[in-house]
Parts: sequence; structure tokens; C-alpha cells
Amino acid sequence: MLWIIGNLFTALFQDYFIFLPKKLASNFQFGFTSDFEEIFISTKNNGHIHALWFHTPNETAKKGIVIYNHGNKDNLKRWGHYHYYFKKLGYDFLVYDYRGFGKSTGPASEDNMYTDALAVYKKALDHYPEEKIIVYGRSMGSTFACKMAAAHQPAGLILETPFSGMKDLFYSYYPFFPKIFWFKYTFDNKKLLPEIHCPILIFQGTRDRIVPLSCTKLLQPILKKEDRFIILKNGNHHNLMHFERYGVEVEEFLR
Repeated sequence: MLWIIGNLFTALFQDYFIFLPKKLASNFQFGFTSDFEEIFISTKNNGHIHALWFHTPNETAKKGIVIYNHGNKDNLKRWGHYHYYFKKLGYDFLVYDYRGFGKSTGPASEDNMYTDALAVYKKALDHYPEEKIIVYGRSMGSTFACKMAAAHQPAGLILETPFSGMKDLFYSYYPFFPKIFWFKYTFDNKKLLPEIHCPILIFQGTRDRIVPLSCTKLLQPILKKEDRFIILKNGNHHNLMHFERYGVEVEEFLR
């Protein structure tokens, strides 16, 4: 009976706990001052994925493109601002909203969202060779970034506050719960990581209360010898980009 109740609960409410989107009207106008274009990508199972492509103005100094997989909240009105950082480093910046976020539509499922991520990667691949593509994943976006990197061969993969998998994350919050729950979304980065052959750079903070360091550390034994796992003392889920070492490590990784 407990198994039935527990799995009924997770089946009905898992989406509401994981995804915290904010929708945008189809005619919403973004206020970014940088040059960008809005893109819509049609994907399988009625997916209509909205993306923003920020262009680096200096074509001769352009190094490549960063594909940004954002966290589980808000929409491109928030996440588009991250282009400023990578634009300064000479990269185009492609960021997209998941189904149900912003202007993106379509029924959400793990398979559908992975399919969408690969379609976004393909869009970048239409304009850049793989050796010019950097994949970035933040928090929940780490799983879509891992999927991209596992299916292709980008120049590098950067993960900020990633988790090992949804089950591990759930039980890090509730270690006293019995291991009986069914997960609609597994987002199993431990399974994807061995399939990734490009260089990997991971950041996590010691004070992250959303993705505990212990959950991120489960990825560490799977990494290749040359991969980097950076722990930032006093870093939390939202401030890692403000650390000096973050900038040093990212710039070194992108050279």
C-alpha cells in the first residue's frame, strides 16, 4: 500500500516539484541591448522550442558558440542575460527554453526534453563545426548538456551545480524515505557521463542548499583523469560565477 501511495504521489506531482517555469506571451519583446535573434525549432511530439541566439559582433575574433542549458526556473528573460559573460570571451551564445517555459510549447517528458536538446545542438551544428561548440549546463540543465555531449563531440562541457541524478537528489533531501518511489524524470547524469569523451569542467559550492555537494560528488569518480572538478568554498547555488576562480578556470578551459 505504501508503495502504491508513494508512486501515485510522485506520478501526479513530480512535474510541479521539478519545473518552475514562467510563461511568456508569444508577442513578448525582449529588452536586451546586444544583437540577438529569436529562433523557433520544431521538434518531435509537438515540440516548439524557443531560443535566443546572441551574436558576437567581431567576426574575426569569434571563437565559437556556447550552448546554454539553464536551470529549472523562469525563462529566457532571465537566462538570456548570461550572454554578456561569454560574449566578452568571444563566443556566440545560444540559450533555449524547455517545453512549458517562456514561449516554448509541447508536452513535457524526459525523452521529449532530451530530443529537444539534441535539436538545439543540431541548430548550432548547422553554423559551427563541433570543435567550436561549448556545451554549458546549469543545475537541471546539466542533464541536457550531458545528453548533448554524449551524443556528439563538442569542444568541451561545462557543468555548474550539476547533480548525479534525480533519484540521488531526492534522497539527499529525504534520506529517511524508503527507496520505493518511481521517478518520471530520472535525469541520470551518472549514466550519461561515461559516454562523454570531450573535456569536462565542473563547478560546485560548499554551501549549495539546492544541489548538495554530496550529490555532485557522486559524479567525480566517473570523470576522466584530465577533467576538472572545482569546489568553491562558501559557494551556493546562485553565486559561483562571481568567484574569481570561476573566471580563471573557465577562461583557461576555453583556450
